[in-house]
Amino acid sequence: MRTHHNLYVHTPIRPYVHTYGFAAMLSGLLLFAAFPPLEWSLLAWVALVPLLLVSASSAPRVAFRCGFLAGVVFWLLSLVWLTRVSWVGWFFLCLYCALFMACFTLTVSWWIARKGLRSRLGNPLMVLSIPAVWVGWEYLRAMLFSGFPWNLLGVSQYANLRLIQTAEVGGVYLVSYLVVLVNAALALILIQYIRRQPGEPLRMHSELLVALLGIALAQLYGTMALRRLPAATDTLKVAAVQVNIPQLEKWSEVWTAAINNRLRRTSLHAIEHCAPDLIVWPETVVPDFVRTSPVSQRVVADVIRHGTSVLMGSMDFDDSGRAIKYFNSAFLYQPGGSAPQTYAKRHLVLFGEYIPLEQWIPFLRVLTPTEESFTPGREATVFRLGRRAFSVLICFEDTVAGLARDCVRAGARALINQTNDAWFDPSWASRQHMAQCVFRCVENRVSAVRATNTGITCFIDRQGRIVSFLGRAEGPLPDPDYLMHAVALPPADMPLTFYTRHGDVLALGCAAFTLTLLMAMVWLRRNH
Repeated sequence: MRTHHNLYVHTPIRPYVHTYGFAAMLSGLLLFAAFPPLEWSLLAWVALVPLLLVSASSAPRVAFRCGFLAGVVFWLLSLVWLTRVSWVGWFFLCLYCALFMACFTLTVSWWIARKGLRSRLGNPLMVLSIPAVWVGWEYLRAMLFSGFPWNLLGVSQYANLRLIQTAEVGGVYLVSYLVVLVNAALALILIQYIRRQPGEPLRMHSELLVALLGIALAQLYGTMALRRLPAATDTLKVAAVQVNIPQLEKWSEVWTAAINNRLRRTSLHAIEHCAPDLIVWPETVVPDFVRTSPVSQRVVADVIRHGTSVLMGSMDFDDSGRAIKYFNSAFLYQPGGSAPQTYAKRHLVLFGEYIPLEQWIPFLRVLTPTEESFTPGREATVFRLGRRAFSVLICFEDTVAGLARDCVRAGARALINQTNDAWFDPSWASRQHMAQCVFRCVENRVSAVRATNTGITCFIDRQGRIVSFLGRAEGPLPDPDYLMHAVALPPADMPLTFYTRHGDVLALGCAAFTLTLLMAMVWLRRNH
């Protein structure tokens, strides 16, 4: 029996890939260029071709190394903004994420060797299964160890309006699938062209037809979806305040008065000129606990006495138990003096907001910028202003699709993302973050408001359009600003999308297929 190694060493494709390392790094660079800050999104449709050529022409162990190299290049560049918080965290997170791309190339390399590329049925099967393997590993990255669903491949297409409408069926993972489908078709065609024997006639490439059909159907679906979206039945006039306080100054006691003055002055200006129903302040915008701070409560009172509600981010605590629990929370204050509605952030950032096993490994605390670990909230909160309902996603929660689904299923008809990306200024983190939020709107057919400390503040409609935009603050101390928009609200009895109702069934199926291949590979290696 021939080994996998012999299957690859004698293939004629090897002379065309001068160095596997170069091909892997090229894929990593192309992937990076497809996302913000460059946003050359068309490159995503070919970025994986060099890596797939390597996977088809090398032993699985070599393919694994090349996939890891491509992942390291992509993630080190994409997440370089994390160095402003932790060099160590940035480095090890990038290595961790790169492992998933390595597992992708390992699985594809073994799968191509097992199935081959000669049969009429095998090629369409291969071009359909390679994207499934990619989505499977992408989903596992988004779920394992609290998950890191940042820069999923489909997010690179956030400005491709027709294509992303398919997310209401399969989420951002369906867009990822379609992008890899084209990459796989191009790679398989190149592989067979290179391997073609002299005098062998050219044939119709069924894998290309499969990819073209998939993209055509996606574009057709997107066109129809844009036309049939039901009209909104209500609006919520929102003013999103961008305070523009540098992160290093935010927690300084001498800045407390300045922050409160900026909030008061900007909010009152918005009320005078726009008369909003709701003013939104960013995540943890006040440098104290609003429940126990007379100063912060006076600022809120100065605003709501004009008849406008305020949604603000603040730290919160619960001292009713044996130990004090701290929360990253949102508070909705309404005119009339009643107690505020609250929401506690559910999906905390590992090593950013909590330390796993900190009771047993206390020295891990040096890896987090916070003094105390936060406690996660338990459920989605639907805030109500009369008959108008919305929910809050704090910070990176808008990258977790399941949280947005929970909110909409609970009755929310708009999403508000309160965030503070100033931790990473100046960088492209805020633009990458904004791109993720676009998909929460399309997946659930609700609009979103992003209120940030230093940008990017924006409004996103139910079709995924960024309809109003306030860029990242520039300069040492820019003035505060706000963005005003009438947010369209669908009716309370709106039909839920397939994705809202059923979630990541596509990604789950792909993950099951991927793990089946992985188990088969391990079993065959042990038994042969």
